Amino acid sequence: MKRGRQSQAGLTLVEMMVALVIGMVLSIAVMMVLSTFEGRRRTLGSTSDLDQSGALAMFQLDRWIRSAGTGLGQGSGFAYGCTLYAAKSGHQILPATGPLPAPFASVDPGSSGVFRLAPVLILPGQTTPNISGKASDVLVVMSAGNDASQVPSVLSAPPSADHLATANLTEFSPGDVLLVADHHKSPGGGPADCMIAQASASLTSTGTGTTLPLGGSGSTYDGERIGSAAITSLTDDPVAFDLGAPTASGTGQPPVFQLIGVGDNDTLYGYDLLQVSGDGAQAQAEGVFEMHAVYGIDSTGSADNKIDQWVGTGASSGYSVAALSDGSMAAMTRLKNIRAVRVALVLRTSLPEKGAVTPQALTMFPDLSGLAVTRTLTSAEQHFRYRVVETTIPIRNNGF
Repeated sequence: MKRGRQSQAGLTLVEMMVALVIGMVLSIAVMMVLSTFEGRRRTLGSTSDLDQSGALAMFQLDRWIRSAGTGLGQGSGFAYGCTLYAAKSGHQILPATGPLPAPFASVDPGSSGVFRLAPVLILPGQTTPNISGKASDVLVVMSAGNDASQVPSVLSAPPSADHLATANLTEFSPGDVLLVADHHKSPGGGPADCMIAQASASLTSTGTGTTLPLGGSGSTYDGERIGSAAITSLTDDPVAFDLGAPTASGTGQPPVFQLIGVGDNDTLYGYDLLQVSGDGAQAQAEGVFEMHAVYGIDSTGSADNKIDQWVGTGASSGYSVAALSDGSMAAMTRLKNIRAVRVALVLRTSLPEKGAVTPQALTMFPDLSGLAVTRTLTSAEQHFRYRVVETTIPIRNNGF
């Protein structure tokens, strides 16, 4: 019996304590490895998300800005800077009669609610996202649909309330959105008003007719009279620009009259001024903390069509919002000189790190003397990871 009891004896207290210490050391080591692995996984995942968000945001911006001025450039000498008038389903939408949806509620393109025809405008510091808390730029981009005519149709008589007189109807399709303008100058020397109208759904494009019916059953845009403006007042060499289909269908694309800016929750938004895609702002990309932009201009006009200067939107640059939106001949010339837009996006991860992982300052446009933008981060903001993405987007169809 004594020998059996000895063979069944357990661990001594010292042996048990040693085993516990070894187990604890191994557990701590495993936890440290797992913690390091999880941290690296989160970092790689968040930076990968930044790459995807940046690629998506830049793709959208490139698509809109590169096509800016499409279908409108032939009117750069008389229509750029004209006040846009549009009514949808009986309600005036341009000039805007009330605040635009967030994040564009405070947007002022030179005169509250008044938007003028321009391929691209930079509205500096006109959104304040809740996460960033700092002013972010807004872009205004305008172009006709990709299937629209590049040459405006000269009208043979002043517009009537229900039709336009044209040489032929071959370039128009039923329901197309139209921009009607003329060569008449306002008393200040700038362009006259521009009216958004719509070809009738009953239009038959045989090429033999000379009457383009407007509006009627099924039409969305009514251009007969909008506020104080009337289509019949366009009497001096009137023309009609075909902006394209009112909705995307087949190979046809609707016109782009778009506001682009950063809103709450690190999201890039777009808003359709003509409300083709709806009356609210549409989220375009996540993870966008701020946006800033500058103009690339051909200061010699259209002589060589080359960018020879980069300018900001300050009053001294000559390319401030006020200088581009006052409806003058000088503003028209400046709008034609814009050949590119350089855009910088600040991207941010959604989850904070335990410690500070980002330097205190982020710099955009560091190579452009006098135009560099520095974003100073708070100590709390330094716990997130950031990436500054810049691109230069040429404008291929601005002015002739």
